[in-house]
Order: sequence, then structure tokens, then C-alpha cells
Amino acid sequence: MVSDDLTGAGIMTISNFRRLYEVFHGYERWFLFSILLNIVVAGGTLAIPALSADLINNGIMKNNFSYSLDVGILMLLAAVIAGACQIGNAAIAVWASEYSAHTLRTREFEKIQTLSFGNIDRFRSSDLLVRLTTDVQNIKVAIQQSVMNLMQAPLLLIGTVLIMAAMAPALVWIMVVLLVLLTVLLVVYFVIVEPAFSRKQAEIDSVNKALRETLTGIRVVKAFVRQEYEITKFGQAAERLKHAAVRPQMVMSYLMPTVFAIAILGFGAVYYFGGMQVLEGTGLMIGDVTSAAQYILILMMPLLIIAIVLPFITQANASLKRIFEVLDAVPEVSEPENPAVISIDQVKGRVEFENVTFAYRNADGEPEGEVLTGINLVAKPGETIGFLGATGCGKSSLVSLIPRFYDVTGGRITIDGVDVRSISLETLRSMVSVCLQESVLFSGAISETIRFGKPSMTDDEMFVAARSADVDGFVQNIPELYDGKVARRGSNFSGGQRQRLSIARALAQKPKILILDDSTSACDVATEARIQDAITDMMAGTTKFIVAQRISSVITADRIVLMNQGTIEATGTHAELLSSSPLYQEIYESQLGSGLQSGRNAS
Repeated sequence: MVSDDLTGAGIMTISNFRRLYEVFHGYERWFLFSILLNIVVAGGTLAIPALSADLINNGIMKNNFSYSLDVGILMLLAAVIAGACQIGNAAIAVWASEYSAHTLRTREFEKIQTLSFGNIDRFRSSDLLVRLTTDVQNIKVAIQQSVMNLMQAPLLLIGTVLIMAAMAPALVWIMVVLLVLLTVLLVVYFVIVEPAFSRKQAEIDSVNKALRETLTGIRVVKAFVRQEYEITKFGQAAERLKHAAVRPQMVMSYLMPTVFAIAILGFGAVYYFGGMQVLEGTGLMIGDVTSAAQYILILMMPLLIIAIVLPFITQANASLKRIFEVLDAVPEVSEPENPAVISIDQVKGRVEFENVTFAYRNADGEPEGEVLTGINLVAKPGETIGFLGATGCGKSSLVSLIPRFYDVTGGRITIDGVDVRSISLETLRSMVSVCLQESVLFSGAISETIRFGKPSMTDDEMFVAARSADVDGFVQNIPELYDGKVARRGSNFSGGQRQRLSIARALAQKPKILILDDSTSACDVATEARIQDAITDMMAGTTKFIVAQRISSVITADRIVLMNQGTIEATGTHAELLSSSPLYQEIYESQLGSGLQSGRNAS
């Protein structure tokens, strides 16, 4: 079983690093140059003990000062050349590590931009953040250490064995024993540590998730006096990370002392058995034994290098698997092979749901549990459709199928008779503008926020959208007006103001189809009424879908679609539903009682 696990892990590691090497396509010459530098470094390192033996045997022992000086100069020259090449190789290592980190980080970020909502649902944002930061950093360190040190290991290993076999064949068996012991040690280490690093990275994800949730919701935590609970929850996640991190670190802490102990034993064995031969006069000289001892230490160097670099490689391998998971993810919503040719200016905005069913996908990417069943609905150009129903009845899921945030699992949705799956995503989302449930704002100027979907719009167009969304009212109280700053996630604005900025951003695109997904829930009824009236005037020819929890948000819609447990319960105007639908009557009575407190006409 251990052998199978090791073989599988080894194949996976080789595959991961082979893919990583593809990042350097076009820069292979630098790795060839690095190999050349490493050859010179290894040659210089291996030459010094041999020169040392010659110095002792033929210079010092024979009291030949001139010869000793010549050999000493050669040793110094070998050391200087090896050192210079090591410096050059270190520069290549730094460049390779930074280049790989930059390339992987940007490619992963670009890939995330192509993923569908369903993919992102499974790749949590905190998890993606770790993959873009910690995992990339692990790979960067591994590459730097590998290029700087690891390439020397086989050169030193092979060179040492060959030189020892030529200079002191009687001591080669010591090398063989040391190599066997250290190889077994490193194999056992790899089998234990590689999965441990994977578990460690998973626990880092959990800690980041707990940290992100708590910090973004710190006001809620304090409001409900749940600090102790959050401290306990985070402490548990941190404790799991500690235990997951301790195992590989403990193995690493045992590894280095064990390697040194084996090296010292080998060093002692050379002096003992080699010294015995010198004393017995059986062929070895003092310089040969001293040189052999140095070669034993040099033999340890590649193994020590492996022991030092291997933790970085195993950690990087776990990180590579996680990064390649993102890079290999297939977007659930894909571009059509032969997209329909559509002129957005000619789009009328007729939307039809034809026997639509939909289910979210599980961790394996398979649809699981239908949330929408048998939806048939036609929205005429310029019509306003309101969706009403209890939380979780499928309202948001239904409208998210129009711009293909998700794809239907059955039936189809058409715009002007064209299946949305036949329209390129860029074209589709240019004609459909969405204001999502959560008002996500990016940092920058207010004007940049409104122009987000259409940076080229004029100031006049921006002002029209801002006034329609009732943004202008509170912007006029800001000294910088539309140059005023939006903090990260819009934290310097109230919930209602954030929603109005999000609506202005959606309106500014002048879409053929507008989706407002519970986007006025944080606004008071009077503000909501002003926004809806302005949208009706500004978007007279636009097909509008309004998802809401309260009747006042959809009461003036051309038609109200009442949903219940993923199906359409009833459809009609407010007056029609009030007279025919018991469920609508129940909602109406629970929210508005005998009349509309907002003073708006209910008919």
C-alpha cells in the first residue's frame, strides 16, 4: 500500500511540476544556463578535496613549498569561480521564482473571471484568496530553492561516487551504506509529509473563511454580543490548523538532525577505516583519507540539499494541485460554438420561459434537487413583471437564468425567439442589466461606480441614471459631489444608499432587459416609489423584472408572478390576484392590512 501511494504521489508530483515548467515556455535558455552554472559550481566543489589530497601528499608531506603554493592557488581559483557561478545561479533562481509567481497569480485571476456563478459557489472566496496568495508563495519559494540548490544535487552525488571509486575504492562501501539509509529516510518523509501539507492548506482555508466572515460581519457580532462565540469558533479553526501544521513540521524537525547524524557517522567511519589502512600501509595516504572525509561531507551535501528543499517541494506540490484545480475548472456556462448574430439596437426584449426547470450543482458538478419546475412565462417588450413569494421559492434563481449566470437544466429561455444559450455572453449581458440582491460596490469615485458597466458614457448620461435611482439627492450633500469616494464595499454609505448606487449602475447601461433583484429592500417606501416611477419613465421600452419580498415593490407592475416552492402559483395584476389568489390575499393582509400605508394607488 505504501508503495502504491508513493508511486501515485510521485507521478502526481512529476505531472504537476511538468505543467509548472510550461510556464517558462520561451525562457528555457535560462534554465540551460543555470544547469551550466551548476555544473561549474559542482566541478569547483569536487575539485577542492582532490586538490587538497594532492596538497597534503605531494606538498606538505614532502615539504615542497612551491608545489603547495601552486596547488593552493588552484584551490583558490576553483573556489572563486564556483562562488561567482553560484551568485549568477542565485540571480536566475530569484528571477524564475518571481516570474512563476506573477504568471500563476495572473493566470489564476484571469481564470476566475471566466468561471460561472456555479463554479464560484464551490470555490469559496476565502479559498480562492488563499490560492492566489499563500499557495503561489509556496510555489515561488520552492522554485527559488530548487533552481538555486536542487540542480547541484545529482551532479555532486555522481561526481563524488566516481571520484571516491577512483581515489579510495576501499571506502566506497561507506558511501553506499549512507546513500541507502538516507534514501529510505527521504522516501518515508515524502510519504508522510505530502498529504500532511494538503491537510494543512485545507485548514488554512478554514481559518481564512472564519476570519473573513467575522471581520466583515464585526458590527453584527458586536450588536448581538457574540464576541465570545466568534472567539471560540475562530479558536477551534486555529486549533485544527495548529494540529495540521504540527505534523509536517515535526517530521521536518526530525529530518535534519537525522541526516546530520548519519553524515557524522559516515565521516567517522572514513577516518576509522581509512586511518587503519594508512597505519597498516595498505595503499591509502593521509591526504587520501582527508580527501575521502571531505567527499563524504560533499556526498551529504546533495542529500542535505534534498532534505532542505524537499519540504518546500512537497508543500509546493500541494499548492500546485490546488491552483491547477482552479485553472482546470470548466465553466458551467460556456460560450456557444456558433453564436447567433444579434444587433443589440434591434433587440425588442421579449423574454419567454418554456417549461424551464433548474437545479443547482453539487460538489461533483452534477445537478441535485430541482429548485424550479415547469416554468412557463412570457414577458412582452417593455412590460414590467414582478416576482413575489416567500424566501427560497425560486424568484432570484429564475431571473438569474436570463443572463445565464446559471444554465437551465431543462426547457429553454429565449429573447426575441433566440435561445439565450445561442447568444454570446458578452452580447447577452450587454442587453441584460442586473442589480443583484447584495449591493457590491468597488472602491473609487461615485462617478466610476455608476459608470462601471459603461465607462464611456457621458456625464449627462450618468446624471440621468443617478437621478432615476434617487442617487443625486444624497450625492448633493457630499462636498466632492460625484468625485466623492466610495469605500471598499461601499461601507461609507447606508444600505439604502448602496442599493441606489447599484441601481444607478444597472440603469446606466440602458439595457433592453432590466432585472432588479430585491434591490430596494433597504429603501423606505417613499424612496422606492420615486425610484420605480423614474425607472418607468426612463426605461419605457425596456422589459423589466422586479423581484421583491413586499407587495409595495411590485404593486404597479403590469403583471405579478406569485411563486411558491419553485413553481408559478398564480399570475395577474394586483387587482386580479387580490380577487382570485388566496396566497396573494394572505400576503397582502399580512403586509398592508386593509390598505396601502404608502398612500399609493393600489389599483
